[in-house]
Amino acid sequence: MPAKKRGVRIPWVIDSRGDRYDRSEIDRQPAPRYVVPLKRGGCGTRVSARHGNADDPDSRTSHYFRIDPHTAACRYDLDQRGKQLVDQAPGTVVRKAGQWRLICPPLHHGGTGGHKPVPGGTARPARAGGSAPRVTSKQAGAAIASARRIVRILDDFDQDPDVAAEFAAVAPNGRRDIPWSEFCLGRANADQLAQALLDGTAAPIPHAVWGPVHAADAAGRNHDSYVVMYHATNPVHIDGKPVRLRVAVRSTQADWIGANTRSGQVLGYGYWQLFPTDPAQARRQGWIELQLWVKQPWQATRWDTDGTTITLPEPRTTPKPAPERRTSPPPATAPPAPAPTSKARATPPPQDGWPAEREPDAAPEPHEDVPQPSAPPTEPAPAAPSHPAVVVPPLPPFPPPVPDARERRTRFARWLDIARRSRRA
Repeated sequence: MPAKKRGVRIPWVIDSRGDRYDRSEIDRQPAPRYVVPLKRGGCGTRVSARHGNADDPDSRTSHYFRIDPHTAACRYDLDQRGKQLVDQAPGTVVRKAGQWRLICPPLHHGGTGGHKPVPGGTARPARAGGSAPRVTSKQAGAAIASARRIVRILDDFDQDPDVAAEFAAVAPNGRRDIPWSEFCLGRANADQLAQALLDGTAAPIPHAVWGPVHAADAAGRNHDSYVVMYHATNPVHIDGKPVRLRVAVRSTQADWIGANTRSGQVLGYGYWQLFPTDPAQARRQGWIELQLWVKQPWQATRWDTDGTTITLPEPRTTPKPAPERRTSPPPATAPPAPAPTSKARATPPPQDGWPAEREPDAAPEPHEDVPQPSAPPTEPAPAAPSHPAVVVPPLPPFPPPVPDARERRTRFARWLDIARRSRRA
């Protein structure tokens, strides 16, 4: 990048009558309306005007340039403001190759809504190998604050491309010297990122998008998420048709995005996506949203708010349906009883799935000419014991005693004596 011969351009001046003019007044025909001498807007030092020269690489556009040195508090002293930027957040902005480079904090590339924050409030390392140190929320928040300061510096210079060229970004994936106009986009050029996402040409890096807040409120059917948004200046084009673009920063935490105020500016840092994801649907409905779901409290920052706040509705709690209770199947019912005769009383149907007890059949009616004997009084039968008696079978008799030897000899002698007598007879 060629070195600037005369530094950055002065965005506006004040003439001798106190009227304010921007750079477009230099080329006004037939002559500019301002009356010299001119003073720098903001600090009052003397300046002069120079018309564009196509042959001079540093003067191709008309601009104002300073004659006297900057005052101590001049906000157009870019060198001084760049030094303050480095001192306010050491390690987040470095001066290299004639540029102030913002060191972007690493951030996990997640999906859309419902993102879970990284536990412990730390961002993941930039490289998968684990050699890069983890960045705490405090360090990441300081980097986003530096991005906000750069945006405010460029806003003081009316987003002059020459001033923007003095800044660059270093992506978490190691890509360096990313042009600031590619990394950080505002309301006037947010459509460039949205169009690149539609065309599939967006760089795979987190981007910073900022702009003036037009709306802030609770979102979702149950008011359980929040949104801060604005409408971009330029539309995107889908199949040749212009489609309106809105930029939305969303979160489940209202204080992370300052959803309670509809004033000031907002900046969100992360991986932006489009909603709806179907370009044909966006073309039919006539609008598309460039949205960022904030998963960490440091991903968004607000400034220039006027102090007014709104009351956000409380989230609605939807009661969960009670789980279905499993009921045991009813017991099997008895087969249906035969239809009652004309003499029998009809039995009511069973209730609650239980069989009805059958009533005894009615006794036959007595004949008129046959006297019926009176039934003798019956004594009530003894109540059956609640527990049946246990019947114990009788034990077998003991075996007869075995005779000893003496008794056996006596029996034999008796038998022999009887045998002898029978022979004699």
